[in-house]
Amino acid sequence: MCFNLRRIAVPLLIIMTSCTVKENRDRCPCALSLVMEGLPAAPVALSLTGDGFTWREKLYRDTSLVVQVPKNGVWLYALTGDATPGADGVIRIPLGFDCPPLWVYGRLVDTSGEYARVEPCLNKHYCRLGITLSSPPGWGEPYWCEIRGGVSGLSLDGAPQEGEFSCRLDAGGSICLPRQPREAPLWMDIVMPDRVVRTFSLSALLQEAGYDWDAPDLDDIGLELSLSVSQIIISTSTWSREFPLEVII
Repeated sequence: MCFNLRRIAVPLLIIMTSCTVKENRDRCPCALSLVMEGLPAAPVALSLTGDGFTWREKLYRDTSLVVQVPKNGVWLYALTGDATPGADGVIRIPLGFDCPPLWVYGRLVDTSGEYARVEPCLNKHYCRLGITLSSPPGWGEPYWCEIRGGVSGLSLDGAPQEGEFSCRLDAGGSICLPRQPREAPLWMDIVMPDRVVRTFSLSALLQEAGYDWDAPDLDDIGLELSLSVSQIIISTSTWSREFPLEVII
């Protein structure tokens, strides 16, 4: 889904050259119109890449411009969030950190004509996982959750990239998880300073609850976990499911 913000009329910035009638127009560039309306207030990092062609810029919402690009097609990428892609075009998540909150758009643009137009619609490729964690009276030791998985990054078109992921999640806190393939494992450990108290498959519980990792915009998730009773509650803004745990912690 796109950001549905009020559109504001702004001047059109045009950056272009021209070809004469006598020139071979197949060699002339394509005038690619980029319409950045309805985007978030944060700057959007925009990049165009093609055969021997690279163009990068940071734009804000309700901005329109025209860029001269080659006629053999260009890749357009747009992202917002505190992240910088590597040279391979992958946004890496360092071990021990969670995913930055990323809105991403990527596609190959047909620029074979003299004019082309694109209005990027960024999608939410992360979900915010929050937890309410309670314990029996008298538990004096600190305890927390460790989330482990097999996705450690996203490509600029939002596709998950394999790699080791691990991040601490404290009671009452939240972290951001990157988009996951359906078959990707995702584990949650209940941890004390000297040991792991319990491990269970968060991916299996989310799958049973009907969570959709393939949705264009990922829902946020809330967990309510009591260490004194054998149940866990998983919820989003629109539904809630309660599951029994096989072993009481």
